[in-house]
Amino acid sequence: MTTTRIIKLENGRGLTAEEVGALAGAATACKVLAFPTDTVYGLGSTALVKAAARRLYQIKERPSLKPLPVFVPSAQAAQRWAQWTPLAQALAERFWPGPLTLVLKPTAEGRLLTFAEYATIALRVPAHAELLRVIEASGVPWAQTSANRSGQPPLTDAAEVIRQFDGAVDWIVDAGPVAGAASTIVDATGSSPRLLREGRLSAADILSAGANR
Repeated sequence: MTTTRIIKLENGRGLTAEEVGALAGAATACKVLAFPTDTVYGLGSTALVKAAARRLYQIKERPSLKPLPVFVPSAQAAQRWAQWTPLAQALAERFWPGPLTLVLKPTAEGRLLTFAEYATIALRVPAHAELLRVIEASGVPWAQTSANRSGQPPLTDAAEVIRQFDGAVDWIVDAGPVAGAASTIVDATGSSPRLLREGRLSAADILSAGANR
């Protein structure tokens, strides 16, 4: 049983500098955090240590055949880990930070963020100011997944996150309810976007941005 520390962001307050430092340090030390995003609540930890990813799989009860997406603080940071394409640049300029996950081929360094059997890597810059502060302070990309047991709907309210994950994760950031729609996932390895999952952004949004680059 893990002792879970909970930070409540009530009445619109942001994280203090001390809280940002504590959460960032926890992520780099392979602790698992539950946190609000611009879509749903997520679970995450450093993507640079495979043991942290394995713990995310265990906590979520996620099949190991499904790779974990990665949060980065900016499009510039993403280019370190993924083979950047003109399409990725156009979509990132239009939708990042935001509810768009880009699937790309990893760079040599990007192979460190995933397992050998996966040919691609999925990256996103979330449009959540407090979460971005913590990711930036940690200095590492985050392996992440929605906060729910595998096969169940993603959680959109901190009360349910606490009910399901208190004692399983190391930190929970309680910011009440969040937007509630998953990110849109797009394969941007080629010259035209290939929609893998429609979420907050519609297929029309993606096709328009891809055509107008």
